[in-house]
Amino acid sequence: MKESSAAKITLICLSLIAIVAGMVISAFFLSRFMLKVQRTTEKSITVKGVAEKEIVSDVAAFYCNISVVNVNRASGYTDLTKKAEVLKSKLKSLGFKESMFEDQSISCEDVNRTITVKENNKDVTKSVFDHYELTYSLRVRTTDVRLVEKNVLRIYELAAERYNIGVGTPQYFISNPEQYKLELVDKASASAAERARTAASQSGSKLGALIKAKQGVIQITAPASNDTSDYGVYNTGSVVKVMRMVMTLEFSLK
Repeated sequence: MKESSAAKITLICLSLIAIVAGMVISAFFLSRFMLKVQRTTEKSITVKGVAEKEIVSDVAAFYCNISVVNVNRASGYTDLTKKAEVLKSKLKSLGFKESMFEDQSISCEDVNRTITVKENNKDVTKSVFDHYELTYSLRVRTTDVRLVEKNVLRIYELAAERYNIGVGTPQYFISNPEQYKLELVDKASASAAERARTAASQSGSKLGALIKAKQGVIQITAPASNDTSDYGVYNTGSVVKVMRMVMTLEFSLK
């Protein structure tokens, strides 16, 4: 009986040893497999390339208006019609052509004043009609950017003649920014590829095939500006602009 018990114990021990050995061997091969997968994943490189191009705006636009005040709507409209012609004449004298005028409109606003009256021996504040303010406005748009730069502020000369004038800040645009897109993509991609080759060479590898390419949004900013946005920036206050694009490329390594 003692020999039988000893044999059973020996068999159990051998079984446990076999199980442990199997687990160790399995863990070894699993770790080798995981290491191989990790090394395979790591054999790529991701780089960014940047391209910039300085561009001069080829379209300019601004809003301007002239307004009158009158207690009578009809006579106010008649007065405004005359004042609108004064504004147009001033624009034409500065070199702006009528073909550049667009979005012309007239608005009429009731302007109230506050008075205090006695009601039941108490002071009561009320808002009552005072006058009408009528405004003629238009947008001027032209490809003659220099004309706007030079003369837009001269419209205020009408203020010296006691006309109620308003002039908006000029905006400057690029009529077809898409025409520069391919050039920026090409330059940014070339920059990214050169960085990738340099990095691969420094690490003892060679650059392989392109795995993935991602184009960033185009940023159009004023010169010497670091303005950026996830949705892109379009600066309209500067005549000279800088278009900027980032390309992200992922290459395999050999």
